[in-house]
Amino acid sequence: GDVALSIGGNLMSGYADGTFISVEREVDGMTKVVGADGEVSRTRSANRSGSLTLTLKQTSDSNRILGSYLAADEEDGSGVIDVLCSDNLGNKMFAAEGWVRKVPNLELSAEQTNREWAIDLAVIRYEWPEA
Repeated sequence: GDVALSIGGNLMSGYADGTFISVEREVDGMTKVVGADGEVSRTRSANRSGSLTLTLKQTSDSNRILGSYLAADEEDGSGVIDVLCSDNLGNKMFAAEGWVRKVPNLELSAEQTNREWAIDLAVIRYEWPEA
């Protein structure tokens, strides 16, 4: 594929069709503040945390891997994992430490369904490849 996502050293596979990786920061990096007199200033947030949503086919082996991280975390807190995403040229897109937030909703159907994993990220470090 065009994207390589490694979680806990395991390369994820079996992505669902459409948008299968979504990453977002928790808060804006800069916030505009407008005073009563109209003077504009800004505040910078040190919060670099965020979340990753990963959508996999129900048949993907990566579901089992992510489930094992969550089980370990619930058992003894050992589920903090490295998350690394690169493009097909090997350029790193973002990196973070994270943990699986919860088990995906389970949908049983006559047709194949997807599993949507929510992964919390402590500090997202973006890297923008040079053009």
